[in-house]
Amino acid sequence: MRYGDFKDLKKQLISHRVVKWTSDKLVLENGTVVTIEESEQDCCAYACGEFENVKLDAVITDVSDPEIKPGDDEYVEGEMLGKVTLFHNLNPVAVANCSANRGGSGYYYSVCSLAIKDVHYKVVES
Repeated sequence: MRYGDFKDLKKQLISHRVVKWTSDKLVLENGTVVTIEESEQDCCAYACGEFENVKLDAVITDVSDPEIKPGDDEYVEGEMLGKVTLFHNLNPVAVANCSANRGGSGYYYSVCSLAIKDVHYKVVES
């Protein structure tokens, strides 16, 4: 897996507009496709995520660093939640909500990333 620096992800997103989206993909006006991916996992651990609250009429002017917090689902061992917000000025344009967990016994690991082409940008890992 090839990982990139989050600063590089920001450079690729800022000054572009989202023209199409699904829960797992954003398409920018310049053709860039951003997806949410399970970059790594071991055994029964998994990572996933989705885009929400996407607005198609604003240029991305800022991208937050990942906001990480523990999950509150008592049945998911070692779950961590990560959120990345894309902004137009101070208004959210899109939110990427990601989660990663350590599997049923808590001994494993997973990574959820935003990906552009073959480069992954870690959002959250557990």
